[in-house]
Amino acid sequence: MTETEIEQRDELVAEAITSGRSLRAVRKEFGLSVAELDAALERCWPIDLAARLRMIRTDGGKLDRMIEVFFQKAIAGDVNSATLVVKALERKAELFALNAAQRIDLQVIRAPEQPSRFDRIYAAIMQVKHGPDWQPQDANGGDGAVGVLSDLSENEHKP
Repeated sequence: MTETEIEQRDELVAEAITSGRSLRAVRKEFGLSVAELDAALERCWPIDLAARLRMIRTDGGKLDRMIEVFFQKAIAGDVNSATLVVKALERKAELFALNAAQRIDLQVIRAPEQPSRFDRIYAAIMQVKHGPDWQPQDANGGDGAVGVLSDLSENEHKP
């Protein structure tokens, strides 16, 4: 098939699909394999970055023309035109991602620090010595062990 014949067939395939026929029926009608149908669809409706940008620009231009026409009617007092203009502006903002979040604030929440291995051993020894109700000075068990160790080291240096 020549390139012109392929383009004409692709147009007919596109018309058949947009008229509501199933892909299976279109494949059978035109005698296409799955790969050939996929290639035709890609040629008719490409979905790559360039095609997306082209569609966004085209739709943006259409919205601009529509806004231009109905904006004058809206200013003159036509409520339906004003509603249409607002909806078109909202769609344009959505299309160009103008209403996307500009900034996201992240918060890092740290899990409470676990007592060190030393502190857990120290707490176990102190509970044996003072009973099961003994608790370290702070919630993490840090000051209790450190305080006793600093007292011990001070006593070692005294004559």
